[in-house]
Amino acid sequence: MNKIKKIMDKTFWLYVCLGLLNYGICNAIMLVLHHVFSVGKQESILIEFALQTTISFILNRWVTFRGLRISKYWPLLFVITVAASYLIAKVLLLKVFEYLITLPFFIGVSDWLQGIVAKNADPAKFRESLVMLGCTFVYCAINYIGQRYYVFRPRKEQ
Repeated sequence: MNKIKKIMDKTFWLYVCLGLLNYGICNAIMLVLHHVFSVGKQESILIEFALQTTISFILNRWVTFRGLRISKYWPLLFVITVAASYLIAKVLLLKVFEYLITLPFFIGVSDWLQGIVAKNADPAKFRESLVMLGCTFVYCAINYIGQRYYVFRPRKEQ
């Protein structure tokens, strides 16, 4: 129980709140670009990624982790963490999620969700949106771990 309290501290909740705001705004932009302006899936994801990364960079350094003494290499570590998160979540897992969404169980789940969220939407586009959102969620989870425990890990006093 003590480990959970240590992980879910004030910094965690600040990161989550700011991250959800960032996630919501950037994903809304991604979905509008893709569905309203007919921007391609990969292009929409790339634009969303660029926006989310820029906002995350600013918020994490000057709001979430502002009082920590961190490595002077944090900008490089930030880029490495973001790149690794992107490659894992939005390149490698994209194909896995695209395959999974074609399985009968996930088709049923997406049809059920579509009935609740977007009854008149094209089922194929709705499933595509779920894949895009799923990849972004995984990206956020990997990125949090990297930001918290790699990029902005507090340095010991010398």
